[in-house]
Amino acid sequence: SSGINAEYGGSWVGQQDTEIRRALDMYAPLFPDESDVRGAIKAIHRLMDMYKVRASHFTEGLPIEGSTQHGQPLNVKALFLFIKESYSKEYWDKCAGWSQQAFELLMTTGEYPPESSMWFDVLDHYSYCLFKIGYYDQAAEVTSEMLRYYPDHERLTGNLQYFAELKREEADGSRDVISRERRSVMEKPLINVHEISEIEQVNITFVPKVAPGEDATVFDEDYIEEVIQDKNYENWGERMSRYRKLCKEPPALTPEMTAQVELLTCYYKQDTPRSHLAPIKVEEAWPSPRILIFHDIISDYEAETLMRLAKPLLNRATVHNKQTGKLENAEYRVSKTAWLDVGIPEDREFIVRRVNRRMEDATELSHEYAELQQINNYGMAGQYEPHYDMATKDEPAFQDHSGGNREATLLLYMGKTDAGGATVFVDAGARIAPSTNAAVFWYNLLPNGDPDLITRHAGCPVLVGTKWVMNKWFHVNDQMFTRPCDLEKWTRDKGAKLYNCQYTT
Repeated sequence: SSGINAEYGGSWVGQQDTEIRRALDMYAPLFPDESDVRGAIKAIHRLMDMYKVRASHFTEGLPIEGSTQHGQPLNVKALFLFIKESYSKEYWDKCAGWSQQAFELLMTTGEYPPESSMWFDVLDHYSYCLFKIGYYDQAAEVTSEMLRYYPDHERLTGNLQYFAELKREEADGSRDVISRERRSVMEKPLINVHEISEIEQVNITFVPKVAPGEDATVFDEDYIEEVIQDKNYENWGERMSRYRKLCKEPPALTPEMTAQVELLTCYYKQDTPRSHLAPIKVEEAWPSPRILIFHDIISDYEAETLMRLAKPLLNRATVHNKQTGKLENAEYRVSKTAWLDVGIPEDREFIVRRVNRRMEDATELSHEYAELQQINNYGMAGQYEPHYDMATKDEPAFQDHSGGNREATLLLYMGKTDAGGATVFVDAGARIAPSTNAAVFWYNLLPNGDPDLITRHAGCPVLVGTKWVMNKWFHVNDQMFTRPCDLEKWTRDKGAKLYNCQYTT
């Protein structure tokens, strides 16, 4: 009987092993892989750079701005992944910051003794990254600590001698002195070693708004194309500084800006049959480019339906390549996208059509050549760096689209974003925070059909929670009665039905 039981047991174990392997193969694509880990680390670094979130928030699982929820603290093994990624990318300040966090855990928990490879690797990276950011005293101190346990290690001995030589060169004036904190890192680790740079003091360009009906030149064409459009990317660094500053906080208003912003107003729009029965709440959010917000433009049920329809269709977001006009993935746009077209259940398709009709009522633009609803989901640190929605003069103007260039953009916020995720206009100084079920609207083209180059905008990284938005792009063809052409080159808004009689004085 024992033989029978053994045979039965072996058969059962083999069957279970086969089923487990089959299940692992089936669900393996759903498990995080190395690229997912690297992506998560890059996302956390993005939040640290943008919002001055410190490494200790993640190490200790502390809640960050906009949230009261504690996270899972990181252990030494997890922190070492951050150290290695920072080291490989030569982010020496971040490498030192993460190494410091891991070092402190090693000193306080004793999880890895000095004889372990983890202890050695953490301190080895810590010493080198401290050296790379100019903390020679502390790099030598960490190296000396390692030599206590590895006295015959030739490289460590050579490193210590090199650090001493650097200090002598600083003392005799042959090397520039780098002003660094001199206290011991062994008694108490340095706090956030050089890991956070202060937000830059940058100037925000403000283009004065002219009232509808007035003819005025805002900037000449050369200035617009050379400085604001920046075709040769000469001002890229300054633009990214403005992006980071606007994501963190609204700009300080100059007296001129204050005078323009104080003229903005709110009103109910009731000039179509449907909006007469259900007035649309309109807020003038920014004077130039003219930015409007349509509040409560959809219901919670409609928003939830659109998100539910989009989830099975989501794919990595793409962007237009300026040279080829083709779609491709890009690191500066981190989100997932779905187009609400095929595969929508018939019993839910009417909601998509109903939302489209409401977009038409709000914007008064023809839907004939509008694009499908594009749903975007931004997770933690999801962002879209500064970009234009329309094609500029030196780019293919949507050659595969019969509607011509993108006349206008409607950006609809769905769900709740706890912190971060603002939409910012980096050349105009506008910052629009997410507001549930509200839509942001602006024209991408001037009335004469040329690109409005101060509409460059960005989606800031999501700090807490997630962000769902819907993009609706209206193309220029078939808009001759809703937004008549105007030959005045830089006059904004003139002749647009939506803006007539709404400029209050």
